Amino acid sequence: MAKEPNVQQSGPSPAHAPAAPVSQSGPPQTGGQVASGPAAAAAQPLPVQWTPAQPTPIDTAGPLRDRPRVTVAFPPCADELLSLIRTTDRDQITESFTDYFKFRRHKILGQEGSDANPQGELDLRLGDELDGELRNCLGARSPVGVPVPQRIAWPSDCCLCEPCVTLDGARNQPKPPAPTGIRRLFAGDAVWLFYYVQMGIPQILGVILDSFATNGRLPISNGSLDLGMGVNIVRDDITAVILELMVRQTKMGLSSSVRDRCAVFRTALGWQSDLCRGLNLDTEVNAGFSTLFHRFIYNALEYYRDRRLAFAIQTISLGRPSVATLTTIRDTIDLLKKRFEPFDYGRNYYNTLAGIVWTISGMSVIRELRGTLGVPTAYERADEFIPAAYDILVLKRPVTRGEVNRYTVHRDCATYARDILLDLEVLDHQNMQDLENWLNFNVEQKVEGYRTAYRNLTSRIDLGASATAAVEQQVQTPP
Repeated sequence: MAKEPNVQQSGPSPAHAPAAPVSQSGPPQTGGQVASGPAAAAAQPLPVQWTPAQPTPIDTAGPLRDRPRVTVAFPPCADELLSLIRTTDRDQITESFTDYFKFRRHKILGQEGSDANPQGELDLRLGDELDGELRNCLGARSPVGVPVPQRIAWPSDCCLCEPCVTLDGARNQPKPPAPTGIRRLFAGDAVWLFYYVQMGIPQILGVILDSFATNGRLPISNGSLDLGMGVNIVRDDITAVILELMVRQTKMGLSSSVRDRCAVFRTALGWQSDLCRGLNLDTEVNAGFSTLFHRFIYNALEYYRDRRLAFAIQTISLGRPSVATLTTIRDTIDLLKKRFEPFDYGRNYYNTLAGIVWTISGMSVIRELRGTLGVPTAYERADEFIPAAYDILVLKRPVTRGEVNRYTVHRDCATYARDILLDLEVLDHQNMQDLENWLNFNVEQKVEGYRTAYRNLTSRIDLGASATAAVEQQVQTPP
């Protein structure tokens, strides 16, 4: 990174005294014979203190918002599953919802370009592709500002509905967020889902659904109990309906399943969760993503070490921390971004969306039922009641408070890794100045945060120790 000289005078100087020369290519030099005594003191150059130039932030939020929607059908009953969310709340679960969704009518078909080009909506082209009689039978929708004959109701509501929740998230955006958020998913969102699955949300939810559907080990109301004055009976009914929908979708095979999520993690990330290890899935494994992502983390940490060293010794010859390291980071990012492509194959995108909907819905159910589950009433935050519910329902032990909070370390890994990868989706990494500014201004805290959270999560793996660190979740493929 470029440095600027900061000239500081150690004592008062006469107004008419000439300024000492300052050189940016080496230590200031004095010419001629070396003098001694008071005259020599006056001739000495002024001390030079080198400070880094202020980095320029790289705007990644705007380009992410500008990425057009893609065609995707929401999982069935998504707006019902998420109906315990109230966006006026300010808790961590509501924040996870607003990272991804808004309560607004979803459009299944995607678009070309941006919202500034209304003719880029793909459903306006259906008239040229569908048979005329089918087109006439389907009829037309009439959204605001679009003439009725132009928009055809395909796919029909009897096949795929368009729920009142859509992708429009505030993740990786400045505060306060812009009116329009990120309207699609990326490979980094599969990483977010992976860490929340590792947190144990599906396992906690599985115990709750088993009790509600069959074994009755937890006193979960079915919505018909009048629990007395002062009790929010309507909210109790909403929770019971959500649980009923989850049970029905699980029986029909429409829920977010372990197999679906494991397939995403293997084919898009080259990872496997604890629940995936026993399935023996025969899939493609994107091993390059895992290797290159953690190599990038290592190289970025090396860059920050070099930069801190350069600033500490304040040597002019180390004006930039390491051009070689920057080149290595650029080449690693170039290869890593090519490994994002498998996320857009097959059902990976849809399975990630379904997994996120069920994860956030599951957390809202845990929050609503925490008293019924036996979680102490004093535990009101997600980082308190989710680890407690995991202890009680999954590990079947009393609530314990360990040195590492299960919710916090998984959430930090999920958020930091996702936001780094979202930046990489739109970063012009071939522009070395943009790359350097991005490293200096945008992601240093995220890289260091991911390293710390991952070390706390695994208790032993330091991603800054080796470029080839064997991460725990990586699928082991035969040589």
